[in-house]
Amino acid sequence: MKQVLNVRTAIYDQFHGSSAGPAFFFRSENADAYAAYYTSMYLIQDAGEAVLTHMAKGFSPDPMQAYLEFWGVMQAIDIQQDAIFQVHNAVVGSVPAIQSGSAWAQLRDTRHLCAGHPANRKHGVPAPQRTFMGRGFGNYDRIQYELWDASTGQITHPVFDLRQMINHYDSEASAVLGSVLSAMKSKWP
Repeated sequence: MKQVLNVRTAIYDQFHGSSAGPAFFFRSENADAYAAYYTSMYLIQDAGEAVLTHMAKGFSPDPMQAYLEFWGVMQAIDIQQDAIFQVHNAVVGSVPAIQSGSAWAQLRDTRHLCAGHPANRKHGVPAPQRTFMGRGFGNYDRIQYELWDASTGQITHPVFDLRQMINHYDSEASAVLGSVLSAMKSKWP
């Protein structure tokens, strides 16, 4: 999250160091784009700082608290990703293309797999899947969940490294924000 937060700060500084950007956004016809930029910048920062702080601390040893913390981390990242889409659209004029299989997509897919409709996931899969995230799921370096897949009739216990996923996402998301910064510099020097 450090890279995302650093580029977010550079975008903020570029915006406030230019009179052209604010002049564009402050026109009444651009009010929605400005609101998207403004709220997204706060969401990117708040989510990034919260996740970075939690990663340093780790999940609570209390399984009930850790359970809620896990979903909070995953939701914060989802919120940040949506905010990055919005700020990119407000400044560049389009949402960024995110590669299938990227760390960005893997985080979203993992969240949706485990939390989207865990009791009966049907969308995007050949047969229903049911997932369960136990209270003793692990830590950032090794998280385990239970998956029943109707196509195989099997129960598996997939494991993933959330810290690694977040670190890879940080690189990808900072590159997306880098394109926002580049667009700002060229449009509004």
